[in-house]
Amino acid sequence: MRYILPVILLFLTACSSTRLVESHSPYRAEKPKIEKILIIGMTPLTEFRESFETSLEKEFKKNNVEAMASVRVMEDMLVPGESTEKQLNNLEKYLLKEGYNTVLLSKIVQVESHKDLRSSLFNLKGSYRSFKSDYYSNQGIFHEDINGSKTYHTQTSIYTLPKDRQRELLWQGEIDLKNPKKIKKTINQYVDLLVASLKWDGVLQ
Repeated sequence: MRYILPVILLFLTACSSTRLVESHSPYRAEKPKIEKILIIGMTPLTEFRESFETSLEKEFKKNNVEAMASVRVMEDMLVPGESTEKQLNNLEKYLLKEGYNTVLLSKIVQVESHKDLRSSLFNLKGSYRSFKSDYYSNQGIFHEDINGSKTYHTQTSIYTLPKDRQRELLWQGEIDLKNPKKIKKTINQYVDLLVASLKWDGVLQ
């Protein structure tokens, strides 16, 4: 399977407008196991967010990981673009109580050119200490106007929740979506590439 995955990644990248820029994990040894994960898509495109979260939820479940789309559990707990640190702390307590040990946070930002893309990569690359600081710092994305954008740059990060964990960032990857016209097709390509990348990096078994 380890030898098949590079071929799958190459095929997914070559045959679509969805391209993996890079991915990495700070863990070189055995990685923490994803047992139950909350999936959060940060984008002003509501249809894209809901479809992405539910599609990825299904893929995690296919791989024997309990997963939940944030649109199912967060509507009454957080207000996009207005969430306070106190609300995020309460959300984390709730997630720990419900047995979640990881959170996936996927951000979609607008870029228009290769130069803008490199700048976007540089600005997003700094690792946040936790999903709370990442979400809090970037929640303005929910209200950005990205209509007419030709290229979307996405960054997906997976954070562990236990507070005694030395490293909270488990995995991070960047994927570009070029000229996305059909939302459903683009999301399917995006999710397939993301899952293949997680498997290749040993984050998803």
